[in-house]
Amino acid sequence: MAAQTTPSAAVKRTLHVAVPIDFAFRTLTEKMGIWWPGTHHIAKTPFTEVIVEPRAGGRWFERDANGAECEWGTVLEYHAPNKLVLSWHLQADFHYEPDPAFASEVVFELISDGPEATRVEFQHRHLERHGDGWEKLRNSVDGGWALVLAPYEQLLNSGNL
Repeated sequence: MAAQTTPSAAVKRTLHVAVPIDFAFRTLTEKMGIWWPGTHHIAKTPFTEVIVEPRAGGRWFERDANGAECEWGTVLEYHAPNKLVLSWHLQADFHYEPDPAFASEVVFELISDGPEATRVEFQHRHLERHGDGWEKLRNSVDGGWALVLAPYEQLLNSGNL
């Protein structure tokens, strides 16, 4: 009898971009506010910037035109240009929960596919850590990440940066 497995709580995507790995990583981390859809914010007012502080222990947050900041998570790993791991502290109702025990992880692994091509393996994992309602969050982010990551992929493939 085969062992039963639990369905994965992770959301996964693979992106293919026509730029060198260094450029893909810098656009991911330094220009997130350019490609991240403005409709996907949690503060009362839309952001003007999305900031990923370039170090483990750094913050991941949005900032509005008045300088007000709204936390999203923490930088867990920052290995330019190959890997970025962020904690995701937004719960099923998209409020920020500071306790890391209730945070999932957002992982970007960048793999060079040649001098002008990069594959980005994306994963939002450990969603079950959010506790009650994590299935609702998983369903929400499954479609949400498709909407969030599409502009990143399109921007890099357009050559307009």
